[in-house]
Amino acid sequence: MFSQKNKLTANKSIESSEFKYKLSFKLLKKNEKRSVKKFNYIGFFLLYFAISVIRIYLVVYLPVFLLNILFIDRSQLAFIQIFVYLVMFSGPVLGYLFDRYSKNKKLILISSSILFLVSFLLSVFGGRNLGVFGLFLALNLLSQEVVKVGVSKMIIDHFSSEGVKDGNLAAINISCNVGSFIPSLLFLFTVSDILNVNQWNGFFFMGFLFSLPIILSTVLLRETTDKPEKNLEQREKNTISLGGNNTLNLILLFLSYLLIWSDKLYQFPFSSWVLTRFGEEGFNIYSLLYIVLILLNIGGVVIGQRISNKETNKIDKIMANNRNKLDLEYNNQDEILYAFKLSNRKKIIAITVGIYAVLTFLMAISDFLFLMIIQGIIQVIAGVMMLNYTSLMMTISNNGKYKTFTFQCLKMAYALSCVIFLPLGTYFSAFIQIETLFITVGILAMLSVIPLALMKVKSNN
Repeated sequence: MFSQKNKLTANKSIESSEFKYKLSFKLLKKNEKRSVKKFNYIGFFLLYFAISVIRIYLVVYLPVFLLNILFIDRSQLAFIQIFVYLVMFSGPVLGYLFDRYSKNKKLILISSSILFLVSFLLSVFGGRNLGVFGLFLALNLLSQEVVKVGVSKMIIDHFSSEGVKDGNLAAINISCNVGSFIPSLLFLFTVSDILNVNQWNGFFFMGFLFSLPIILSTVLLRETTDKPEKNLEQREKNTISLGGNNTLNLILLFLSYLLIWSDKLYQFPFSSWVLTRFGEEGFNIYSLLYIVLILLNIGGVVIGQRISNKETNKIDKIMANNRNKLDLEYNNQDEILYAFKLSNRKKIIAITVGIYAVLTFLMAISDFLFLMIIQGIIQVIAGVMMLNYTSLMMTISNNGKYKTFTFQCLKMAYALSCVIFLPLGTYFSAFIQIETLFITVGILAMLSVIPLALMKVKSNN
């Protein structure tokens, strides 16, 4: 009897110990996840902060340095750009490689971040030699793609919670916006004489220093062991099938997205043109106003989200009030919802593209003040437009078997636009007025609506 009581006491003690151990383990795992989230928020912020700093350098200030200070031959530069921007097609390939060989992901990210910094510095300081410039600029764009794809994979694979994903994306968006402000402020304090090459070199080196946090960011990034969603396979099975319509829609949306990025025709020579036409004072004002333009673009995204939410609520009400009637016309409620989504996005994009095209035409006859006002309005319109383009791309991608790959293929339209329009714009700017390029972009923007109009919103079945 005494022995049996001892056994029961011992069993209870063991069970209590096991419970405490499990509870401690759960608390430890919970604290670990919180720590991982905190480190990743900081890591994402620093990483995209640095990428955004370099991006503004390449888009706004490098063209002026090459075309107005070093007087690089534009036709040779255009030829180099064709090969440089080909590396932007590496996104889907890098995504596949990260899926297959991700054991040394962190080492790859750290190495790529170092290459990103070094290649930027060597490309701007080697600007007099176009071969050197092109090589290191290509390495800079490639290393940037590696880092962005690697981080995207971490977000998708290891953070199943939608709240965590939203937090990470919020950190990315905020850091991009903060990083975009830095070059304008640095230019204000480091370049007092716009023709002084030494001051430009100091300006570029300061950009390098402000981008150093990218190395720390890749060290801070952590991975978790979150399990994938259990219903993922079930959701795959529930995907609606639209047959050949979905393939046709993919092709048409790709064409529309390619044409809307035709503003790359004037992107590279634009800041150089501002300096040439409006002088040093005009360029300095434009440099400072770039901060305002970024904020207006953010405002456009916010407006786009509100419009999207309003239209979504309207669709929900239509579906609820007319469900019986709709059932008579269609067999599949998912197809009805899909048709509404496509029609809604197409309508918003068509309206914003129309406004954007008119504003682009007006740029050709504007003075400096009117030009800056138009640029501000375009940023707001672009925020709304690109939000709806991205949403439309996701909607169509989600109705196929290979969702991520399909989405990456649609995004390739942007890479193709860089390869086609950037070199052409640089080349034509040597003997064609920029105002003519504005008008050309307006026409191409209007043409981008045609593929949208041809997209099918109903199933063939």
